[in-house]
Amino acid sequence: MTAKQPIPQEPARRVSGKDWKLAKTATRRSQMPNALKQTYAERMSKTKQLNIARDLAKSLTQEKIDDKRRKREITEERKKIQEEKERIASLAAKMSANKLKRLKKKAGNLKAR
Repeated sequence: MTAKQPIPQEPARRVSGKDWKLAKTATRRSQMPNALKQTYAERMSKTKQLNIARDLAKSLTQEKIDDKRRKREITEERKKIQEEKERIASLAAKMSANKLKRLKKKAGNLKAR
């Protein structure tokens, strides 16, 4: 016959009975509040989102700069074309004036004969 061994129970903890006293807890070693504590994955996801936003902003500003540069190049090209037209027109006017002088001179020479 084997006798059952009684299971030893832990002695009941003593309750102070002072309701206004807070129950003691383990010391917290971290000085950061729980609201600021984040896991590595959460921090990395926030960093990813921030990088995506930065890249988007950078691409938009680069797009603006490229657009301005393109417009400036178009304007400069138009100016060059206009200046070339004016130069050709002034040369043509100068040539026609010279040609008129020659014709008048020739006509004057013909009258004198």
